[in-house]
This record gives sequence, C-alpha cells and structure tokens, in this order.
Amino acid sequence: MDNKQRIIDKITRCLALSKSSNENEAATALRQAHAMMAKYDITMGDIELSDIKQKHSESRLARRPPIHLAALGNMIARIFGCSVYIDTDIENRKSMYCFVGLDMHVEIASYAYDSLFRQLKQARLNYMKVELNRVRLAKNKAARADAFCLGWVSTVKRLIENIAPLDTDFDLIERYMNNELQLVSLSPANRVKNSKARSSTNDYFNGKIAGQNAQLHHAMHNEANKSLQIGIC
Repeated sequence: MDNKQRIIDKITRCLALSKSSNENEAATALRQAHAMMAKYDITMGDIELSDIKQKHSESRLARRPPIHLAALGNMIARIFGCSVYIDTDIENRKSMYCFVGLDMHVEIASYAYDSLFRQLKQARLNYMKVELNRVRLAKNKAARADAFCLGWVSTVKRLIENIAPLDTDFDLIERYMNNELQLVSLSPANRVKNSKARSSTNDYFNGKIAGQNAQLHHAMHNEANKSLQIGIC
C-alpha cells in the first residue's frame, strides 16, 4: 500500500467517525479529515476512487484475443459488476485480463474467469481431438474450434445470467479507468467470421451442448457466505 492510500484510509476512518452520535467526537473527526485533505491535497473524488481496485486473472492471453475469450471476459465482468481490460507486461511478453471494480467484485470476477477459462480450454482441446481430427487445414480447424467455444460461452452465460447483478457504480469505475489508465481499443480476432470452413454452425451448437457441463464454485464473501454454483445436474 502506498503512502497516499494510507492517508486516504485514515481520512475515510475519520469521515466514518464524523457520523458518530457523539457530537464532540464527530466534530473532532471531521476537522481531522478536512485537515488531512488540505495538507495532502486529497479530494472527495480521490476518496471515492480509492474504493476501486484492480485484479489480474492468472490466465495468459494473446494481445489480441480470439472472440470467444473476449466474450467470456466481458460476460464475467458485466455479471460480477466490473469493467475489464487487457494488461500487457511488455518485459515478460505476456498479456492477461484485468478486472476493475470494488475489491470483492474483482476477486470474484478474476476467479470466475480463470475457472471457466480452464474448463473452456480443456473442452476446446477435447473437441479438436475428437470431432475435428480429420480437419487438415490448421486455420479451418482453429476457426471451427472457435465457433465451438462461442457456443460454449453462450450456454455458460445463460446458466449464470440469473445471478442477481452486483450493486455497482459503473460511472465511478469509468472515472477511475479514465484517470488511472491509458487504454487503446483493440477488436478481438474473429476467425469464425473470416473463415470459409464448413460446419461452423454445427460446431457452435455442439459447443452450446458442451457448455452445460461448466461448473463454478466459489465462496462469496457476502453476509450469507453462500457459494456461487452454476451447472446443470
């Protein structure tokens, strides 16, 4: 934690105490908060933005990811109350999704993405080995596998979209991203659209069927401490 964040945390605690029913305590806390804000040039906007965190997924990604992974990342971000962008470590030559939002939300989103990414990757490998083993042209095989993955993601979306959306201030997240990040817009690689491979429609529906086997288990740090589970029994 950097020094500015420590100061913001102190100010936040003082502001919380300023709502005390004890008038003297409340007044003292408010004066302290205002004094620190003036001394360190910290605004209420800075304090609001301090609630927004970033969390990287553990799954490596192409700088321009295939369309099914873009669909998966964006779906997870939306459902779990986050925004998402691709962060590239130039020195180590690796890219990954980074989720932006409230602390609990980004933890859940990054976990959900990594868990579903692993399942999708394995489902894709199995499909290529069994159903696409006779496809000789590499680009056609990749395009058909991508179509399968799009179907898989569409089913997973249907399975988890009944989860109540997390209460999120997307305007605050957008303000954070505009202030803290310099992002460049890149469209995902769409091998399905650009391919002349046959049977892509069947591949998509095969993916929809395979997606019914998706599973996601994670302890949600909410008041009930319930587990989030998706899947068809």
